[in-house]
Amino acid sequence: MAQTDADTPDEILVVAAILGDLAAFDVLVRRYRPAVIRAARRIVPPDDADDVAQEALLLAFKALPSLEEPGKFPAWLHAITRRSALRFQDRSRAHQRGRMALDEAILQQVPALSHPAAGDSGGEELQRALAGIPQDYALVLRLHFLDDMPLKRIADFLGISLATVKWRVYHGKKLLREQFKTLQRKIESWKERRK
Repeated sequence: MAQTDADTPDEILVVAAILGDLAAFDVLVRRYRPAVIRAARRIVPPDDADDVAQEALLLAFKALPSLEEPGKFPAWLHAITRRSALRFQDRSRAHQRGRMALDEAILQQVPALSHPAAGDSGGEELQRALAGIPQDYALVLRLHFLDDMPLKRIADFLGISLATVKWRVYHGKKLLREQFKTLQRKIESWKERRK
């Protein structure tokens, strides 16, 4: 494929990648990597999501010739991501069993490890508010507003209808506003108690 850009349909990019065009697969990776990472974060800890995403994208590249319907690439990639994250989680659990007692002892001796690191207050508030709404809504909001993913691409990736994505964005924003109001009331109440 001589020219690949952001407007090229997934189906054409998939066929080109199957035929060996690495630039076409690069466009697909740039297009879907944020969604793959977010999907992985639903299953594995955030620190491991990049590793799972890389593994899932490599698996997808190797398995591209087995994809019978190039138009279903996004949903197929989502399924690969989910399976990769679950396998990673299983491997991690098996590895962690041997270290759990040591980890608990360290956590008891070093209290600072038990507290989350302070970050950007605006981002922290948004993350808290997103954590307070159902995951299905939070994921769609993150993909659309934080990762700038078009609604149609989100629908394809998650394997749901465009109408469902639009509903989740609409309803998710309402839920998010309620979360912000709740958080604001808690902050005001806390400030009043401190006076």
